[in-house]
Amino acid sequence: MFRKIAIILGLCTIINSERPHIILIVADDVGWNDLSFHGSDQIPTPNIDALAYNGIILNRHYALPICTPSRTALMTGRYPIRAGMQGWPLSAGEARSVPRDTTLMPEHFRRLGYRTGLVGKWHLGYSSEDLTPARRGFDTFFGYYNGYIGYYDHDLSERIDNVTVKGRDVHEDGPEVIAAADRVSGYFTDVITDRAVREIRRYGRDGDRRPLFLEIAHLAGHASEAEESLEVRDMAEVNATFGHIKDIKRRRYAGMIRAMDESVGEVVRALGESGMLDNSVIVFLSDNGAPTVNIYPNSGSNYPFRGVKNTLWEGGVRTAACIFSPLIVPRAMRRDVDDDDDRMMHVVDWLPTLYAAAGGDPSADLINIDGLDQWSWIVGRNNAGTARRRRNSVLLNIDEKSGAEAAIINNYKLLRRAVESTGRFFGDSGDDQSYPTYSLDEALLGSQAARAINQIDGFARTRPSRARELRARARLACRPPPTPTTGIIDVANCQDSCLFDLANDPCETRDLSGQMPEKVEALKQFIDGYRRVLVPQTNVPLDPNADPKYFNGTWMPWL
Repeated sequence: MFRKIAIILGLCTIINSERPHIILIVADDVGWNDLSFHGSDQIPTPNIDALAYNGIILNRHYALPICTPSRTALMTGRYPIRAGMQGWPLSAGEARSVPRDTTLMPEHFRRLGYRTGLVGKWHLGYSSEDLTPARRGFDTFFGYYNGYIGYYDHDLSERIDNVTVKGRDVHEDGPEVIAAADRVSGYFTDVITDRAVREIRRYGRDGDRRPLFLEIAHLAGHASEAEESLEVRDMAEVNATFGHIKDIKRRRYAGMIRAMDESVGEVVRALGESGMLDNSVIVFLSDNGAPTVNIYPNSGSNYPFRGVKNTLWEGGVRTAACIFSPLIVPRAMRRDVDDDDDRMMHVVDWLPTLYAAAGGDPSADLINIDGLDQWSWIVGRNNAGTARRRRNSVLLNIDEKSGAEAAIINNYKLLRRAVESTGRFFGDSGDDQSYPTYSLDEALLGSQAARAINQIDGFARTRPSRARELRARARLACRPPPTPTTGIIDVANCQDSCLFDLANDPCETRDLSGQMPEKVEALKQFIDGYRRVLVPQTNVPLDPNADPKYFNGTWMPWL
């Protein structure tokens, strides 16, 4: 009897309460060690930290190793192998996309009554107008179609038929697809911030009180193709703030991350001033690991993990992520905090998880997805009739062209056909004792985000002393010391296969495949199950008709 009443009351609460605003912030090519909530003092990120320490740090958050596959998984809730999007990302002028018959995240939220917007990066196809963001579920779009642009000139170059072509890539789409490059100037991190704040402040105007679903897909910390590829807002300010970082490229990168952190603070402040923060869910994540080396290197750091962007080592796929909402029990107050450390989450889980947070029913409405609804765990309360679901396995990827593939079951990871040169330990440790001490008091009291959070009525903010404990728990210190000359240590070579126990060896130094053949076989069978449904990669040659010269110097839909 009482259980029936509880279920009825729970359903009434969902039906009668306002749906929360969903703010999804996606960083580009930002490494595990580039945000200070994991314990490094080198690059303070107090606004992002305020979200992390007042919410939940997702210590085992996985994504795909590179941009288009990762964003495909995020927007569809499905592994990209199901759409042929698991390989090399989209190039400018390439006529492919996430299949048009696939429903994307904003379309699902629109059906729940949300106003939907995207500010920043798209990178899921734009060869024809029906593939652009404003035709795939976003009511409004301001940003760029391709993988990156210059921070100041907003340009992108591409080689088509052995000729370099170049164009601007800034658009402001709604009912019409409109090139906006001529009307936009400034450092693009700031441009994204201004547009995101504008979208937030629209809430309630003209009587429109629909809840907001807003994706803010940052350019930072992707390198550009400018002569100085790590573009900063003000180098004098960067030198003054980060003079303790001796590597000038790493210092410039720190300036890019600082600008992104300030952007997060402005967004949270705008939510507070608009009366939205007390009913918001804010997610921050990086789309993949940092490309410390290889194509478009940005001097980001995935320390203490092996590998970089576009690899299946932990450094390429285990990404920085956190979630904040006044609707959830902060990690500092949770009884199951030990369990939180071991919780595995994949980028495909965000669609069903946020859909559930919005009051939707993922089990009924989201069919044939790979993502798991983890909202009941995140919220810290079991809703009536709702069981907590736990992810115990994940496919990291199958790239049938390169042969690289990996998966995890519980704590064991099988990695096959990895490129040895990309499996080293790259990047700055951030552990130099000469760095200025990072103030958690500033992070939790002084940043824009912290001040906005502290204004939420009845919200029990995390105290600095407790945040120090959380920071220590989030810090991984498993990397053996490198050799003085090479910075490389002698670890397992996985050009064939390696098995790692991530619970005891998250830095992937000890291959256990010879000792545990039964676990290797179980993981191979797990991967083979997905191989049977894999759609071959759909890359196509670049189309000369996409040349920006045909569209007044702008990358536009051309078919």
